[in-house]
Amino acid sequence: MNGRRWQSTFLLLPFLCSSALAQAPARPQPYCIRGVSLDAAGEKRITLVLRDGTIAAVLDETAPAPPGTRVIEGQGLLCLPTFLDAFTRQGCTVPQPKKDQDLPPDEKADVGIDMRLANRKGIQPAFRAAEALALTKEQTEAWRKAGFGAALVAPGGELLAGASVLATTREAAMRDVVLREPVFEHGAFAASGPGYPSTLMGYCAQLRQFLLDSERHVELTHRYEAGRPTLRPPFDEEMQEGAELVTGHRRLFCEAQNANDIDRWLHLADEFHLSIGICGGLEAWRVKDTLLRHDVPVVLTLDWGKEVDDPRPKVKPESEEQKPDEPKPDAETAAKEPEAKEAPEASSEDESKAALEYVEPYPVRLDRRLRWEEGRDCAVRLHEAGVRFLFGTAASKPEEVIEHVRTVVEHGLPAEAALAALTVDAAAELGVGDRLGRIESGFDATFTLWRADPLRDEKATVAWIFVDGFPTKFEPPKEKEAKGKPAEGVNPTGTWEVEFADSEGPRSATLVLEMDESGKVEGTLSVENPMDGSQVEAKVEGSVSEHRLELETTLVFGEMRIQGTFEGRLDGDSLEGEASFRGAWGDETMTREYEAKRKPEGGVR
Repeated sequence: MNGRRWQSTFLLLPFLCSSALAQAPARPQPYCIRGVSLDAAGEKRITLVLRDGTIAAVLDETAPAPPGTRVIEGQGLLCLPTFLDAFTRQGCTVPQPKKDQDLPPDEKADVGIDMRLANRKGIQPAFRAAEALALTKEQTEAWRKAGFGAALVAPGGELLAGASVLATTREAAMRDVVLREPVFEHGAFAASGPGYPSTLMGYCAQLRQFLLDSERHVELTHRYEAGRPTLRPPFDEEMQEGAELVTGHRRLFCEAQNANDIDRWLHLADEFHLSIGICGGLEAWRVKDTLLRHDVPVVLTLDWGKEVDDPRPKVKPESEEQKPDEPKPDAETAAKEPEAKEAPEASSEDESKAALEYVEPYPVRLDRRLRWEEGRDCAVRLHEAGVRFLFGTAASKPEEVIEHVRTVVEHGLPAEAALAALTVDAAAELGVGDRLGRIESGFDATFTLWRADPLRDEKATVAWIFVDGFPTKFEPPKEKEAKGKPAEGVNPTGTWEVEFADSEGPRSATLVLEMDESGKVEGTLSVENPMDGSQVEAKVEGSVSEHRLELETTLVFGEMRIQGTFEGRLDGDSLEGEASFRGAWGDETMTREYEAKRKPEGGVR
């Protein structure tokens, strides 16, 4: 009998051990990564030893692997510190602030002459993103796949929305991914809910009043603690956080894209001696001297929208220019040359359509292009002026931000400056410069192994990424199949009336499309603005492959930008499929089914 009991215990032992291990905290395995390069040229190669989530040693590439480590051969891979997302709105749902936090007015009393003491619409600096942090598996994987090892998750949408949290991007319990909190306070010229304030003037007045109240709260607290005659300061968490701002103990990062809003925040900072930073910064280059003088950092979200067509004449490369020994045509021949080609005869119907078609004046088109280029090149201008800047995704996809950083590098920003803004400079600004941003012994084992330089090569992909010593391996991407041409008779050119199946948001929209011979599609999308009922029109671009239509667009509702995609199947004058929308309202992408019919006058003839 005793023998059977021992036998049963022996058989259950593996299961008991596995259960105990499952409950124990996760611990990264020791690794040895041999022969990785620290530069794109491959001149400096090293071997990394990882233990307990840190870089235990940085050795020569020929050093043998220490016993007990798992070996990864890193020849041909570029080792960089993971990128740090310095501002994202993903992973945190912000509650609406409680507006009235004092006693309601006595309706039986005489007319009140004082304002409410605690009207807090848009004001909740005591909220902490760490308390609502909820990163999904899809979100963290998207960050890692783009080379990001940590992200500053920030609340937004309110005048003072609360404090941000710095979290790693590894897949783990929320308690295990938090690196630092609170990091910064975050604000914007916005406030949810009805009533005052609801205008820019009201927003500025509300902020000033709260900051003045915070200064008074500091003074009352000092007097009360010193035993001097004064009112007892109220227990007010929002005021206590406001005191952190007006005393300069915590930095306020302010959302602003245009130069006027940046100026408004700078004036508030001057008045109340605030330490501030700017998030967004599309026009930060216009006030670069002021930013430099006040040492204000900028987190660029690189949200410059779709590229605007350049109306300027294209400059021919030297290879296409006329050769020196080639005879130049005389003036008479040159004048006749354009007339040598016979123009196709235009029908009266074509002439009438051309007469009615509106073409924007050249100066208007040029100004629009120059403004787009200014937004694109903002980081270059800030770098030249010496202004500190970082990069953040806001509501964009991580890979899109890296693509935009690469575009900025192509147009003049030194790659070394761009890499620093994503790594060492970001780590210092976020308060973790002693743990992240460098490949050095003693730093966290949070780095990326790339197949090529991500800031110079658009085909660069992540092979391995280590976050806190925990690895994720990504296989080389499969070659995308070339999209085919439109099927015989398939042409979406025309005006389409779109009906969405879901009742949430706009129920209908209008698409005006035109396709060229290659299958490229351009046009416009018109929807009703849910805020005021006006019509909002956005440019759409896409293509047709066989019977499949794919479109992309960016809708702008005031300060909100929504990225939209349409996918569907064309069948004569019918189109049906799915539309996806992604914006700043939350973390998830909203997908809605739709059906569309083409108007007869826009059909293919």
